Amino acid sequence: MNIKTLKTTLALLILSVSMSAQFHQDGNFILTESDKQKHFTAGMVVSAVGYQWGLRKFESKKKATFFAVGLGLAAGIAKESFDSFRPGNYFDERDLLATVMGSVSITIPLNLLMKPKKKYQH
Repeated sequence: MNIKTLKTTLALLILSVSMSAQFHQDGNFILTESDKQKHFTAGMVVSAVGYQWGLRKFESKKKATFFAVGLGLAAGIAKESFDSFRPGNYFDERDLLATVMGSVSITIPLNLLMKPKKKYQH
């Protein structure tokens, strides 16, 4: 593992640890709620696809990592913004947090395990 990969991985781990206080509310873990589990899964799916695409497009693990987490964050913000315009709904920060948790939780292992494929040049 090179130093750039290590720095990116450490930054993501520090981010996830710093968010850990938000994972519990009133003594309950955020992912015990069915709705939050759906947001977590959506964040994982969006970021996994985004990481794969970013890795092929940029040929850089660092750029693919930031792209994947950013895509998960953007998807969460878009969904919650859409919900806030519907009658009886509101922008739920905990839903956004669950989406980002899913995004980060899949991006870290992908960053550690995948390598960019070199494009064939003739």
